[in-house]
Amino acid sequence: MHQEVSRQERCVRFCLTTHGNHPWLARPEAVQRLRTAFRQVARRRPLTWDAAVVLPDAVHGLWRLPRDDPDPRPRWQAAKAHCTRHLRNWPGLPRGRLWQPGVHWWEVEPDRWREALDEIHWEPVRRGLAGRPEGWRYSSFRRCQAAGLYPVGWSGPSGAV
Repeated sequence: MHQEVSRQERCVRFCLTTHGNHPWLARPEAVQRLRTAFRQVARRRPLTWDAAVVLPDAVHGLWRLPRDDPDPRPRWQAAKAHCTRHLRNWPGLPRGRLWQPGVHWWEVEPDRWREALDEIHWEPVRRGLAGRPEGWRYSSFRRCQAAGLYPVGWSGPSGAV
């Protein structure tokens, strides 16, 4: 993993939210299905994960995409459809929709990449789900820390409470 964003790629930050904020992503088998969905999507449409945090009711991510790819939405649509197709009849999951319509996403300028990375990894702490980023199971924080992007004991983004 590298911090430099090349001229041939662009960064996109996003948040997918479950329908009605239902916490169905707290189930390990649901997270596994989500991972499978994104692996299949990446085989058809290139993407590189720089950061990911799966919360009980949302997925936060930071991707690198080819600069000439104008619209990342088909990737999310395909992943959401895959999860819905495979999970909609599981006991304990909401009937009908699993996801809120659409996705919140925005371009991240290269000089704001680090800020986006930090905010995504801090999200479980901000929401009171973990005491430290490395304490959240479904996070790329430990991978980024192993790559040298975070020191041991990192205390959050600037201004974090």
